[in-house]
Amino acid sequence: MNFLLTLFATFIFVLLILLVFMRVGTPVYRLEKKNLKALLTLMIEGHATENDWQVFLGMPIRHNDQLEDFRQRCLEINEREYIGGSGCLLTEAGIEELKQLLEELTGDDE
Repeated sequence: MNFLLTLFATFIFVLLILLVFMRVGTPVYRLEKKNLKALLTLMIEGHATENDWQVFLGMPIRHNDQLEDFRQRCLEINEREYIGGSGCLLTEAGIEELKQLLEELTGDDE
């Protein structure tokens, strides 16, 4: 009897967990234009963390081709101008290129 009760309780528990997971779904990271502007601003000011920058560069943006193009361009800048450390993660030339990208991104809103 104990075995059947334990088996039934386990079945109910697993069923409840599955229902919760189905209801909640998987987490989704969707980068929007405002997030990219904020990140570029932080990079230019030297306040972005290396982790923020690397996550942005390493995660393809499939829902927006324009943002993916900006990410690819940032990746190219990173490969040429990355210096790491604390503060500014890019050289002065890299920061200038990011400023141009930010102006382009801001100009698209108007």
